[in-house]
Amino acid sequence: MATITSAGIGSGLNVTELVGQLVAAERAPSDNRLNAIETSTKAQISAFGSIKAALSGIESSLKKLDGTGGLPGRKATVTTDAGFTASAGTSAALGTYSVIVEKLATAHKLQSAAVTAGSHVGNGTLTLQVGSGDAFDVTIDAGKGTLADIRDAINSQAAGKGVTATLVNGNSGQVLLLSSGTTGAAGALTVTANGGDGGLSALTTGGGMTEVTAAQDAVVHVDGITRTSSSNTLSDLVDGITLTLTKAKPGEAFTLDVGSDASTLKASMLGFISAYNTALGALRTQSAAGGEGKTAGPLSGDAAPRSITASLRNAIGSNYAELNALGLKTAVDGSLSLDGSKFDAAIAANPGAVKSLLGEDADLGKNMRDMLHNYVGAQGLLADRGKSLDTRMKTVTQQRADLDARMERLEASYRRQFTALDAMMAQMQSTSSYIAQQLGALNSR
Repeated sequence: MATITSAGIGSGLNVTELVGQLVAAERAPSDNRLNAIETSTKAQISAFGSIKAALSGIESSLKKLDGTGGLPGRKATVTTDAGFTASAGTSAALGTYSVIVEKLATAHKLQSAAVTAGSHVGNGTLTLQVGSGDAFDVTIDAGKGTLADIRDAINSQAAGKGVTATLVNGNSGQVLLLSSGTTGAAGALTVTANGGDGGLSALTTGGGMTEVTAAQDAVVHVDGITRTSSSNTLSDLVDGITLTLTKAKPGEAFTLDVGSDASTLKASMLGFISAYNTALGALRTQSAAGGEGKTAGPLSGDAAPRSITASLRNAIGSNYAELNALGLKTAVDGSLSLDGSKFDAAIAANPGAVKSLLGEDADLGKNMRDMLHNYVGAQGLLADRGKSLDTRMKTVTQQRADLDARMERLEASYRRQFTALDAMMAQMQSTSSYIAQQLGALNSR
């Protein structure tokens, strides 16, 4: 049976408005209750999310102190205009080295004789080889024998094979340059020609090509020890040190000094302090008690933030003497700060001080990592609380659906009742009118 949604049929009674008001009044308490639960739950989910992100920040900061990250780095200092640059890793030994850059590694470059641009040089087949690698052919078709044609053929047919061709237009004419893509003696170019009209012989290494740059290995001396290399970057010459040769300075010795560099370690330590303070701040904000004009946090009264805060502060407090020796200080609210000068002095005296405290194998470092994992891990406290809150949100959603269904039934019931009332009132009005008419007729006789 179709639902009647019109206003009063004949009584003037507004059924739709009355039903709407009654249903709204019936629904309001449940709606308000569910809205309050939903708002509170969403705020708690967000609050725990903020806390988890902050604790994960501490985890990330501790990872930077794992392994050699917990030790001061190395800084390579090179004499000005030494002909090389250097970088040092944490495995580099502290010390001073004497370095002479005798030769730079260079890539082989060949040059043809100058010819008039656009003039025919030759056709046939050029065979090119880089060092002892596989030889490959480049075909120069008849009618395609200019230097520009030959350049295009080499760059197209020899693409990716370690040879590039380019043209230089000078006062004497146009010149073809062939460059090896491999530095060092092993990258020497060999060019031969055969077939065609014989003109390509002018472009062979035994013919008209001259050497612009030799295929040469780098030669460097470190503390009198000689090393040759096909590359100008040497990462295995001295343990932990990478040398990049930039200019040959035969016979000139320059100093390379490798010293301790605690700047990266200090930055990592400051990162840990910042992450720790951020976490304390998040815990404090989300669990604020409120009162006296202050806004209560979403987790006010929840034991979890208090427990996490206590664990963090206890971890620091139980090792405070050692941390203080590194320059760490605590404020009244538990936040940390670092005395940079004291830290530098402590690391200079004991380079392993941070690693022995906060490294992954150190007692404090391991305990903090385990504690944080128990909170932010997949099976940790915050994950459990998140699941509980998600379940609560699903319950609210289901209760809303149930409320909607109940209100639909209530609305239908009210409509039936008021529609019946409306019909009855209309009938009564009709009867009243009829009686009035009859009485009027009697009175008129």
